[in-house]
Amino acid sequence: MKKFIVTTLLIGLLVGCQSSSTGQQRLKYRNNSSKLNASSSLISQDPWNFVQKQLHINIPENKRIQAEKQKILKNRVSLETNLQRSEPYIYYIVKQLNERKMPVELALIPVIESSYNQLATSHAKAAGLWQIVPITAKQYGLEQNRYFDSRRDFIQSTDAAINLLQYLNQRFDGDWLLTIAAYNAGESRIRKAIKWNQDKKLPTNFWALNLSKETMQYVPKFLALVDVLKNNEQYKLSLPTCEYENSLVRIELTQQISLEKIAQYSGISLDELLEYNAAYLKKVVKGGSYHLFIPTAYADNLITKLKELQLASPNIVDLMYLENINHSMPNSFDAIALTNNKYIKINDIDIRFYEKEHLRYSQIIYQVKNGDNLYKIAKNYKVKVNELIKWNKLTNSNKLKPGDKLTINIENR
Repeated sequence: MKKFIVTTLLIGLLVGCQSSSTGQQRLKYRNNSSKLNASSSLISQDPWNFVQKQLHINIPENKRIQAEKQKILKNRVSLETNLQRSEPYIYYIVKQLNERKMPVELALIPVIESSYNQLATSHAKAAGLWQIVPITAKQYGLEQNRYFDSRRDFIQSTDAAINLLQYLNQRFDGDWLLTIAAYNAGESRIRKAIKWNQDKKLPTNFWALNLSKETMQYVPKFLALVDVLKNNEQYKLSLPTCEYENSLVRIELTQQISLEKIAQYSGISLDELLEYNAAYLKKVVKGGSYHLFIPTAYADNLITKLKELQLASPNIVDLMYLENINHSMPNSFDAIALTNNKYIKINDIDIRFYEKEHLRYSQIIYQVKNGDNLYKIAKNYKVKVNELIKWNKLTNSNKLKPGDKLTINIENR
């Protein structure tokens, strides 16, 4: 999933989480958590503290993670800002991950992908918090038209991203590092790298794979973030202290209305409202199945006004009570245990060995010419016919035609 270079910059910091050092003034608000289960209640009180206490992935000590950690710590203020920006969204994301028994540290993926900016867009046309590309959006039923882009709808994109992560984790037998790598590079690219290693009789764990530079940095960056968050006091990182009044609620509308009008009725700034509702490309919320996101603190006044104008249905939906009915099948294994057991001993010696093995081989794409056959091609490139058959999934009865393309793995002498 190539999608990483964010080209849309944040148009203004949200009024969001405050770290202990910001000194921002806040309204005091206590949510009614009495009807929530114990975990959801804890999430609603302090979501990043909840995440920190649930960190279970063991972090290997190797140069790739150390390099990413140094980058993060060098820009510590930027990380604190990104975590602060997560406040409107983090409650729902952590709740969904926790309910599906998935690692809650996956809430760090939007930190890497978009800096928790719904307006973020990449050169690969990925969009939203989770930087979902158009083809993935189509696969997961996210609507895109000239008026509405579900990839920028907070709830729909989060549910799709979590469904994708759960699917990938099942496909990679509970291995979260391969899962996260596939979220970045795509499932087929990771499987191709695994197959390449298998052909060379090399290990197939994440650290042993020959992947793009982006993906080989992506997973270590995720692990470095986990480590910094887990040991925030050691690294002098201020975790956000979130106020539930700044979490989003969903208001169902019965008629279309411009976001400019909503801003006027609610008292929220238009720029802030546009980010929460970035899916509406024309800045107009349409009725029917469409809805509006707004921080809890502004909801009561807005709903009163909308009801007066007969523009809204009676309910304000608190997202901590919103259930996802599109869950994938539950895993039949302990994915966290499998990941920990597989990776905890990966060190620099292993990394250097894998890198050396990658340099031993080159892969070329050969275009078949008139008069070619498998025996002739194999002889020219000093490989075996059965290797050509295996690499290209051929059968002995395959007849090569001029213009056909063959993958050939060559050992560098």
